[in-house]
Amino acid sequence: MACSGGGDDDTNGTAGTGGTTPGTGGSTAATGGTTSGSGGSTSGSGGSTSGSGGSTSGTGGSSGGGQCASGNIQVQAANNYTFTSNIKLTPMTVKANEPNLTFDWSGLTTDFLGRATNPMTDIDSVLLVELNATVAEFEKHLNDDDNMLMSIAQGPLQLLTKKMLTSSNLEDFGVVSQPQNTYKTSMDVKLAVDDYLDPAKFDPSMHMFALMPSQGTKAGSGAKMIQVFTVDTASTTTNIKVAANTRLAPGMDGHTGGTTGPSMSVTYDTSIHGLTPIKVAAGDSTFIVDWSQLTKNGLGRDWVPRSLSRMTIGHYTQTLAELENQFFDLDTLATASYTQYLPYDEPTPVSGLKEAKTSAPFPGIDNTGTWILALFCDPQWCGNPAPWFLTVLQTCN
Repeated sequence: MACSGGGDDDTNGTAGTGGTTPGTGGSTAATGGTTSGSGGSTSGSGGSTSGSGGSTSGTGGSSGGGQCASGNIQVQAANNYTFTSNIKLTPMTVKANEPNLTFDWSGLTTDFLGRATNPMTDIDSVLLVELNATVAEFEKHLNDDDNMLMSIAQGPLQLLTKKMLTSSNLEDFGVVSQPQNTYKTSMDVKLAVDDYLDPAKFDPSMHMFALMPSQGTKAGSGAKMIQVFTVDTASTTTNIKVAANTRLAPGMDGHTGGTTGPSMSVTYDTSIHGLTPIKVAAGDSTFIVDWSQLTKNGLGRDWVPRSLSRMTIGHYTQTLAELENQFFDLDTLATASYTQYLPYDEPTPVSGLKEAKTSAPFPGIDNTGTWILALFCDPQWCGNPAPWFLTVLQTCN
């Protein structure tokens, strides 16, 4: 599971912003898809699906009872996992009317999912956006993954690190896709930033900033951490440090897993063992995955047409229980991961899947280990990178 965005250099047209930088000419996208492994609204976590017969249909008939599904396999809700997560943000206050703010991410040695991060070579950009929302409202948008971030985001600025920086000054941040327009070089940017930093013009109880060191340069994707802050006339703080998160032990506080840190924390609950597996013939590399019957995703949200971007089948040596406890690491635990991007919202054959490292074609599954099929929403539209659909593939012969 690719829980962080990659190095996409396309900064134009990213969904989830809604804000334009005053006086800079043209809108700039910023905040959609900011988090990895977050959000979700389904309540409960264990064993939410039941039944074994008739779970998939198509030219090969039902996959229940040991029968093989083949041809066009219409996946059902019973085949899907469940996932819920909860993000908590820890705000800080900084000196009001002070543009000479320093942002330091040198301590970001693990991201908010607890995965190892090199603060210099893994951080390609840092996004700063003003949000017309309280911390609680921002958390709700992230957790609900409701595509409403565009309605609260204003004035995004971005710093391109070129893998050479671990700290920088606000005055060096530039307009997204127009990095030459900074606080120092553009009067329009200076006036806009000065207004945002003035509590008399933007009430800190209803407005805040979000700082997001990110992997990749596509604004709003690949955030490794989120630090929110507000301005305060009583504060003297001018240095904002972003530090590392640590993993919680499985089962802590009754959750499947999570992380904690000074900027934000995440807990999650997931059930893979409770779903109805899809049974296909060993070595079948021609069946078609059809999600047209799904009305809800694994996060409990409505299934929105034309939202998927990627299909992946991975092979693991871990058990389902172990994968649940290590859910944040599904992308790195796979012994082989076969991926295909989805340009169209239509049933897709697995014959187009290619192994991520070797580009070898998908050979079909066998009866060793655990095989996982996952469908991912496009991060342009979804802030939560947890798969919309995730199921277990098993051999039937």
